[in-house]
Amino acid sequence: MDKIENRRLKTSNLTSFLVLGFLEAAFAPMVPYIKERFNLDEGSLGLLLLCTGIGSFLSLPLVGAAVGRFGCRKATAVTGLAMGLLLLTLALSQNLYLTGVALFVFGAATIGIDVSSNVNAVLVEEKLKRPLMSGFHAGYSLGTLGGSMLVTLLLTMGLGLVTGSVTVLIIGALAVFFGTRYLISDVKGSEKQKEAEEEHSQESEEKVPTIFGIPTLILIIGCMCFIMYSLEGAVMSWSGVFVTQERGMPLEVAGFIYSSFAIAMTVMRFVGNKMVSKIGRRLTVVVGSLLVSLGFMLTVLINHPIGAALGFLTVGLGAANIVPQLVSFAGSVPGISVHRAITFINALGYSGILCGPVIIGFTSKLSSLSATFTGIAVIVLIVGIVGFKVLRIKKKGDTAGSDAPAVMPAPATANA
Repeated sequence: MDKIENRRLKTSNLTSFLVLGFLEAAFAPMVPYIKERFNLDEGSLGLLLLCTGIGSFLSLPLVGAAVGRFGCRKATAVTGLAMGLLLLTLALSQNLYLTGVALFVFGAATIGIDVSSNVNAVLVEEKLKRPLMSGFHAGYSLGTLGGSMLVTLLLTMGLGLVTGSVTVLIIGALAVFFGTRYLISDVKGSEKQKEAEEEHSQESEEKVPTIFGIPTLILIIGCMCFIMYSLEGAVMSWSGVFVTQERGMPLEVAGFIYSSFAIAMTVMRFVGNKMVSKIGRRLTVVVGSLLVSLGFMLTVLINHPIGAALGFLTVGLGAANIVPQLVSFAGSVPGISVHRAITFINALGYSGILCGPVIIGFTSKLSSLSATFTGIAVIVLIVGIVGFKVLRIKKKGDTAGSDAPAVMPAPATANA
């Protein structure tokens, strides 16, 4: 495989993650306008927004099957264009029920491009024998910053939701059709993958423990992703509340706390591939979990806004590369196909995004936000301990989970 083809594979995959983050984040500035348009209180708005999460979760089985059958390229093109059109629908809709339906389908489209991008990333890593997942997820983080900033800027200029949505649709469509042309079209088609599936099918029957037909290792990785996605949702929803309520920071600058977390995560993901190459996947996850725990403890123990800013920045540095490496590892687990593995852990991950902020709110009401953040620090330490144990498991041809610098799985183990 020549350098040009390698570059095309990586660029297309990076673009798919950029598009995902860009379109997903472009929705956030629309929420206050939807609330005002239908005169909703906070509770009613929360129920309306839940349609997105329900759509994401319920569509997962269909998404996994579609990616396996039609390939990552078609799945990304269809779902990416759908997201752009649905954003325009949300900007135009004057009917509450139509808005709910649009949010439901928007959630389904979001999980579609998410799964297809991650499946493609696992397969590209396998083809190129290099750790690339962190860099791809950095594209997602960069896309979220770009999407939210662009729509906010257009709204600030007084151009309105419709103009902003049309702009986002055009940019997203152009990026999808011209930037993702070299995504993998046939997930199941390579001869090596077919041989690996047959080998893993036999290995699964003999050696791989399962629960309800799902490898136990995938269940463990999924639970770890649930915790990490819950953490990200908690920081997004509660960091501003914490610094205003517990640290006395003015409302108008509280948003910079989450920005420090998001920027730190983006930067760290861009250097994540080199980190994994040097210290290995397992140490990357373990060190990341230690940094996350340290960040939450800094936030709790330093009774000053600067402590909170430093703490959440440290959380972003640590959390950046944990989920990408868990996703990458899941793609090499025997006894399950890549698209099924990614779909399953995405199901648990998105459950974490939905449940995390709610759990934080409940536990904070029973105790305090500081106590809840301390609990998160302890739970993430457990993730590190489990990761230290689980990611050292070696499969045939796979040394990426060991203490050695990462070497990507051989074809026979990368695609179950």
